[in-house]
Amino acid sequence: MPVLLWDASALSKRHIGETGSAVVNALFAIVATADMRVTVVGFAETAAIFRRKLNQGSLAAAEFQIARQGLRHEVLHDLGFELLSVTDADFLDGIDLVDRHNLNSTDAAILALFLRYVRSQPPGSPACVLVAADRRLLRAAALEGLPTLNPEALAPTDVPAYLAAL
Repeated sequence: MPVLLWDASALSKRHIGETGSAVVNALFAIVATADMRVTVVGFAETAAIFRRKLNQGSLAAAEFQIARQGLRHEVLHDLGFELLSVTDADFLDGIDLVDRHNLNSTDAAILALFLRYVRSQPPGSPACVLVAADRRLLRAAALEGLPTLNPEALAPTDVPAYLAAL
């Protein structure tokens, strides 16, 4: 199985029903959380997405609480789900990615970290794939050679075949 590198734009779909949620749920059904990674920033951004949806009125208070608790349980309390820390060096390395791909600085730093993570894996390690719904981030990752999966652009029934092809 591949290692899934989660962006908040996709991880939030796990706890809020929207386009792409079925694909995200299919990924969680197939891939063990021990093969999932998210940055601390991505975790915080996911929590912020829930707050923003609550403030906009597109998420009820009870749904917000359930989403926040589910996120905390699956990411923070599951010892298999690995949290990666974005460092100052990732932000500095991200500046080149900002220039090449017109990313914001946070997305560029997260991409820099994910690229460093992938390059640090020993030969023969499982493939890594960025799971995101942010088109700009997906485009930049693909141009940098990182496989991507947009849960909004794949049918849930196609998930097993997609993962097997990596």
